[in-house]
Amino acid sequence: MDRVREWISDNLRYILLGLAVILLIVIAFFAVRLIQGIGSGNEEPQQTERQTESGTESVSESSGEDLSLTRNDQNILNLMTEYFTALQNKDMDTLRTLQDPFDTEDEQAAQNSAIEAYSNIITYSKPGLTEGSYVVYAYADEKITGIDTLVPSLQELYVVTNSDGNLVITDKDSSQELIDYIAERQTDEDVQALVEDVRGKVSDAVAQDTDLEEYVDSLSSENSGTDTSTESESGSQTGTEAGSASAGDTMTATTTVNVRSEASTDGVIYGSLTEGMEVTILESLDSGWSHIQYTTADGTTIEGYVMTQYLTNAQ
Repeated sequence: MDRVREWISDNLRYILLGLAVILLIVIAFFAVRLIQGIGSGNEEPQQTERQTESGTESVSESSGEDLSLTRNDQNILNLMTEYFTALQNKDMDTLRTLQDPFDTEDEQAAQNSAIEAYSNIITYSKPGLTEGSYVVYAYADEKITGIDTLVPSLQELYVVTNSDGNLVITDKDSSQELIDYIAERQTDEDVQALVEDVRGKVSDAVAQDTDLEEYVDSLSSENSGTDTSTESESGSQTGTEAGSASAGDTMTATTTVNVRSEASTDGVIYGSLTEGMEVTILESLDSGWSHIQYTTADGTTIEGYVMTQYLTNAQ
């Protein structure tokens, strides 16, 4: 035993040196593993990024940007509630802060509106062309002056985030790219289903209230001209370059366009035409709209109004 202690005493420094070497080897081993782990972690996103750049879809399109309808996004719902309240109160100052541009024509339309109240506001939205923008379909039950039955309505709007970070309604016809994008969204199945649902509600409302039916008929009469084949005051024909629309004509759509309940962009969207679809002209209006009838793919016959400039004579 004494010999062992003596040997350890004589060789202690060598033993400690050996342990230190072993400890350094262990530390170096784990350090290398750690560095390799960090390196492989960095490589994965880079590889993903390279794959994304070479693919046909962006990251947002493949995993981030859901184009399905979002119901009652809180910020959009707040905007539309404030907007409809301002319309109801004919509050032009507030409307100017919520809609840009808001011109004289917009002000006159708001002042002369027969709608005295909006209720049951629901918003449906899809991402717009740019970050912070949205295609919005705003539903509301409208109370028309002198009519007891509430009228379901669906308005299509384009909403953007302004420089102050606030959502505002803007011109949805500001560029051809935007027009095409909104037209494409109109063909989405969920939008078509929403439009069809509102159209059914409008039909039910009209069917149960004769006053409402007469009001809708009066709108058609006010917008109609006495001679559907006459030329406009400027001397050019109404309708398309191929010729003006006349009752009984068969025409085709030149692009995707909404069919509405009245001859106005404020009318409820009954459906939409796609390029090449045939319609029958029931009446051509001096306002640049046509009262049409067409049949959908499922055999449903729809009557409504469409801007004549988007129609051409059937070949």
